[in-house]
Amino acid sequence: MKKTRISLAVGAVAGALLLGALAANASADESPRPADSGQTEKAAVPPPPTPEWVNPDGTVDESKMPEELPLIGADGKVVKDANGKTLMVKTRVKLAEPGAPEAPVVGPRAGEKRSVSTDAEGRKTETIEVEPSVPPAQ
Repeated sequence: MKKTRISLAVGAVAGALLLGALAANASADESPRPADSGQTEKAAVPPPPTPEWVNPDGTVDESKMPEELPLIGADGKVVKDANGKTLMVKTRVKLAEPGAPEAPVVGPRAGEKRSVSTDAEGRKTETIEVEPSVPPAQ
């Protein structure tokens, strides 16, 4: 009878340890985990100050806007050329007014000669001579 009591006691202790391990594992799964990317969270960065040419309502006062601004890359840094000079973007570019497209201009264009001829059977042939805008490739 002693052997049975000892094996039951050992079984009860082993069961209690197993249940404790399961409970500890379950609670560990519920705890928050750091991001899987391995990056630590950065402190919140305040927004940049509003430029003097932007009004409080968000509209732009073009008279106060500079002629050029530095080009900013996707990484948020100023873009420089191979010589280390900051690349600038012009801010005063006029855009075409929206509206219906313009019809093509009738007649020859610059550097273009057109002629129409009719053969003996009444077929018309149009010949167009155009000056190349770039030198031919070699």
